[in-house]
Amino acid sequence: MIPLTPRRLFRPTFRVAPSALALAIALGTSQPAAADGPAANLTDGVYGRFDGDLDLSLAGGATFGSTGPTAAVIGRAIFFQTAGLYTVYTDALGRSDVALPRSLGVGVTLRPFFVPRWALDLEHGPAILDLTIDAISFDMGVLWPSNRDGSFTERPGMETALGTEVPLFGKASGPFLGARGALRWRSSELAGHSDAGLKPVLFVTLAWHALIDAHIVDVGDRRLR
Repeated sequence: MIPLTPRRLFRPTFRVAPSALALAIALGTSQPAAADGPAANLTDGVYGRFDGDLDLSLAGGATFGSTGPTAAVIGRAIFFQTAGLYTVYTDALGRSDVALPRSLGVGVTLRPFFVPRWALDLEHGPAILDLTIDAISFDMGVLWPSNRDGSFTERPGMETALGTEVPLFGKASGPFLGARGALRWRSSELAGHSDAGLKPVLFVTLAWHALIDAHIVDVGDRRLR
C-alpha cells in the first residue's frame, strides 16, 4: 500500500492548473475581439471634415418668393466647418416683372454646431443627419440690390439668412442639396425712408463641396528639415 503523502495529493492539482490557465487566457483574448467588432462599425463623427482646413463650395439653383423665381449662385469658403465668407448672386434672367432683377450679396457665415457636437461626442450618425445639423448656417452681409433696369446704382442694403445643406453621399465633400431662407432690406428701408422693402426669399440649391489644405493656421510656420 502506497502512503498518500502531501506531495502525491497536490501533484494532480498542478497538472490541471496549466489547462485551466490556458482556457482562461483563450477566453480572455477572445472577448476583446468580440467587443472590437461593433466598435469598428461606429462612426468617428468627422466624415472626412479634417481632410482639409478649408471647405470650398459652389452652389447653383433658384430662389422662390412673392415676385417669382430667379436664378441663384452661392459661393462659400468656410474654415474647419465653423466660420467663413460667402457671396450670393441672383438674376431674373431678363424678366422685367420682378422687383429685384439682380442682386449681389457678400458677408460672413457661421456654422456653430460642428465643433461643440464633435467635442461632446454627439456625432453618432447616421452621417446624413450629423452633416445636415452641422451645416446649419447663419449668414449676415451687405446686399447690393439692382434697380428695375438691372443696374447697381443703389446704396447697399443688408441681408440675413438661415439655411442648411444635406449631403447626398454622407460625406463632407461631394454634392449637397441646400435650402436657405433670407431676409433682405434696401438701404432706404433701413434708413426709414421707405416701406417698400424686399420680401423674404427661399433659395434651393445644389452644391459641390471640396476640402483643401490651405494651411491657414500654420501659414507663418517654418517647415522643419
